[in-house]
Amino acid sequence: MKDFLRSTLASVLGTLCAVAILFFAISTYFIAELPAEIPDSCVLVIDENIFATERGSFGDMQALLGSGEAPSVPLRKVIQAIDHATDQGRIKAILLLHSGHYGGAAAERAVLDALLRFRAAGKKIYAYAADYDMSSYYLASVADPIFVPPLGIFDMSGYAAEMMFFADAMESLGVEMQVTRVGKYKSAVEPFVLPRASEANLEQMRQLLDSLQDVWFADVSAARGVALEQLQTWLAEGGMYSAEFALENGLVDRIGYFDELLAELVSLVGEDPENHDTFAQVGLMRYLEEMEEDESGDAYRYRIAVIYAEGEIFDGFSDTEIGGDSLALELREARLDENIDAVVLRVNSPGGSATASEVILREMQLLRVAEKPVIVSMGRLAASGGYWIACQADKIVAEPNTITGSIGVFGMFPNIEKLLQDVGVHVDTVQTGPWATMMSLYHRKSADELAQMQVYVDTIYAGFLDRVAVGRSLTREQVHEIAQGRVWSGADALELGLVDQLGNLDDAIALAAEALGAAHWFVDYREPEGNYLQQLTSQLLGAEDYPVARTPQHSALHIPIGLLPLWQELQRNAALLERPGVYARLPYRLEIR
Repeated sequence: MKDFLRSTLASVLGTLCAVAILFFAISTYFIAELPAEIPDSCVLVIDENIFATERGSFGDMQALLGSGEAPSVPLRKVIQAIDHATDQGRIKAILLLHSGHYGGAAAERAVLDALLRFRAAGKKIYAYAADYDMSSYYLASVADPIFVPPLGIFDMSGYAAEMMFFADAMESLGVEMQVTRVGKYKSAVEPFVLPRASEANLEQMRQLLDSLQDVWFADVSAARGVALEQLQTWLAEGGMYSAEFALENGLVDRIGYFDELLAELVSLVGEDPENHDTFAQVGLMRYLEEMEEDESGDAYRYRIAVIYAEGEIFDGFSDTEIGGDSLALELREARLDENIDAVVLRVNSPGGSATASEVILREMQLLRVAEKPVIVSMGRLAASGGYWIACQADKIVAEPNTITGSIGVFGMFPNIEKLLQDVGVHVDTVQTGPWATMMSLYHRKSADELAQMQVYVDTIYAGFLDRVAVGRSLTREQVHEIAQGRVWSGADALELGLVDQLGNLDDAIALAAEALGAAHWFVDYREPEGNYLQQLTSQLLGAEDYPVARTPQHSALHIPIGLLPLWQELQRNAALLERPGVYARLPYRLEIR
């Protein structure tokens, strides 16, 4: 027995030593590797490897297999890099190669504004893609020239929101979803109880898409100098156009191959010192390493904290989503910190738990009691619970293509009794009260139980209306008229009084500074710092800048891009099955393309 224990212990220690040595070797490699020098005259390359989220993340090791969270850079750093390049003489131009991932249309609009500032400084922006659709063309529209190859396609087919419905599939599996809800448009439950979308749901989606598309038309029209009515006509008449058509009508500037673009960039800035088959360049990630920020803010009298609310809202604490207690703690720390004078809450959330949203809102209220200005900046999504936590801020700022509203509540109660019976599983229950199994997955809710839950949902909805009415200086009846679970664009929300002005994160920070009467201020971005292992993981998994004449390498193990929305929707629905209860959440997983 002693020999067995000795050999086992020796094996374990040997394995740990081997892992430690490997870890040390990898760490040493990354530490020892010196970054390439940035040329004195070069092009800043922003390509499809860019993955940005509101607050950034370090990713996880599962991403090596293509199924985990990839590292991301904070969106505001992408914008700061463009603004920094605007003022720096060695950056002669920007190349937008294909398109990056910025977290939605509202985030892309903030990047677009930064690119317009770069262009206004007299610097050139080049853009190239094999084909363009409305999403990839949005940022490219500010470029001059825009390259497209001879057989490239210009796709202006319009926006589409694809909604999946699982009621028939769940019935065939023996799973029943019982629901309670408030609001004509609170359609988050529809995928579980209907085979197709309701007319009310289709109505709100049509209006939302029309509003978001109007933002695209207006911004592209301004960037390209093409009449708004002409863009609308092209979308209505055809959608798919050739490279020649795009060139003749001012949508692109050049028809040419990628090597011709490379040759033009070489003539602009010269060859890359280390790779003579391409032009002098610096990738965005490398450029960010070079930028220096004042991290202390000691020289400033006023400090504004930017706190991020990104993801679904859950009860308790969470490192990956919005935990009600986690975010409340961050807000409380900012309130009690004598060095913090104001708070900007950056919201990018479809909502979630109503109780967690209330926990967060309480801390927002206490910030105002403490006479610290609190401003909300809305990103791509600030809907349902995401609007709940925002509604009583001093000011709310949204992009015109932010998706917000969805002021409504629903309850979801899955029942897998038939599924269990079909596979030969039976559940016997012993209970001390008539309502003890109301949240159980193993039996169908009675009419009395559903009525009990409907009372609870109605109470939560009434509370939601009251909180919005107080925050927006409206009556409950006025709020109910524009609520009922309906989603709105930021532009529509401004007209309805749900937000105060249109703008981006910097505009929200400026409002906080104005409330303080500050001429100069320091912004304390509360982004994750990460431990040593997380930083190393991020380096292992993060996008690596490479000369654009080369081909980037991707993981061989990944979910096909076409199946990714289905996979993500199934994951989300599985999570809802695990957590029956009452939610203030955006309808389904809203992906617009």
